[in-house]
Amino acid sequence: MAARPGPSRAEPPGTAGRAGQAAGTAQSAQRVEDLMEMVKKLQKAGSLEPRVEVLINRINEVQQAKKKASEELGEARTVWEALQKELDSLSGEKVRLKETLSKKQETLRTLRLHCQEKESEAQRKQTLLQDCKERISALNLEIEEEKRKQRQLRLDFEEQLEDLMGQHKDLWEFHRPEQLAQEIGTLDSSKEQLLKEEKLVEAKLEDVKHRLCSQFGAKGCSAITEGLFLRSQEAAAAVHLFEEENRRAQELLDSTAQRHEQLQEKCKQLQQKKQRLKEELENFGVQVIAQAQDKQEDMASPGEASQRGETLPTELPRAAHQAGPDTVLGKEAPPCPGACAMGFRK
Repeated sequence: MAARPGPSRAEPPGTAGRAGQAAGTAQSAQRVEDLMEMVKKLQKAGSLEPRVEVLINRINEVQQAKKKASEELGEARTVWEALQKELDSLSGEKVRLKETLSKKQETLRTLRLHCQEKESEAQRKQTLLQDCKERISALNLEIEEEKRKQRQLRLDFEEQLEDLMGQHKDLWEFHRPEQLAQEIGTLDSSKEQLLKEEKLVEAKLEDVKHRLCSQFGAKGCSAITEGLFLRSQEAAAAVHLFEEENRRAQELLDSTAQRHEQLQEKCKQLQQKKQRLKEELENFGVQVIAQAQDKQEDMASPGEASQRGETLPTELPRAAHQAGPDTVLGKEAPPCPGACAMGFRK
């Protein structure tokens, strides 16, 4: 008789036990029914006695099968209990694994959030670094532009100072005592020459008058003298000389007045430039003092720097102020008594 297969590991333990018990009961009932049908057939056939031994054998077989089914049922129950225990342990393991999985998932979620925060922080720092680099580049460009402007201003200042020194020297050359004395001498010689010519013309007129008076008498001397003199070449020459002298004097007066106005305007401009340059030189002297102090503080010891710092603020401004613009530009200023008299003091 074939053994009944036990329940599989995939089926639940209760279902496997009930299926085995039902299979054993159904098999026993089937054997009893087979025996009853066989008895009925034998009764109908009339040969019941000779088959008793067969029936007994069949009953024994049925009892052995029942006993064997009971043993299999016990084994199935034992297997079911073992499977039930294994299922319980697997359920506990499943619960523990689920808890571990949930913890791992929570940890993974936390790590992902932390990673995202780190990435966003790194991106923000990268953006901030790029902005800082751009600002540094812009500031460097502004510094270079400011240096270029300062250099251009310094060059313009030096050019203006050169022009001012040139104008100052030209003005000084014009107002030198030698030049003024030479012009005064030229004017005096011109005046003496004109006086001599005037005396010569007067002498000629007197001579002509005496001649006319001696010829026509004293009565018509005045009228004749006047008429002849007005129609004479000497009178025309005298009138021409007087007109020429008057024109020259007027032109000289106009040119002198115009030159005097130009000189006054130049003097005003030079005074304004002098005042402005004086202020700029004072500022430049202060900057030179500061730079000298910085250099001395860098090069000298603390004691020497303190000793020199006491003398520099009082000596350098006075030297820069007394030196004037020519000394600042590396030139030696010539003596200028005329310019000093007009207010160009160094």
